[in-house]
Amino acid sequence: MIPLLARRYIYRYLLLAFVLPIVARLSLTAGMRIERRKGRRTVVSRVLTGLGRFSRKRVEKAARKGAVDDKAVARARN
Repeated sequence: MIPLLARRYIYRYLLLAFVLPIVARLSLTAGMRIERRKGRRTVVSRVLTGLGRFSRKRVEKAARKGAVDDKAVARARN
């Protein structure tokens, strides 16, 4: 049972640590390039930049949560 739980958390960590930042960067870049090429904001560029900003916020929130949890664990050990 423990290996199954550990695998789930490892996959979630890998998703948040590697895949989501890449998706955020790519969608922000694509949205900004579309805006620059068209000279104005379009529906597609707004969706892509919104997705990129949302993904970036989720990554930062997960990083802060992990840092807080690590500090709590360190305090509990002392």
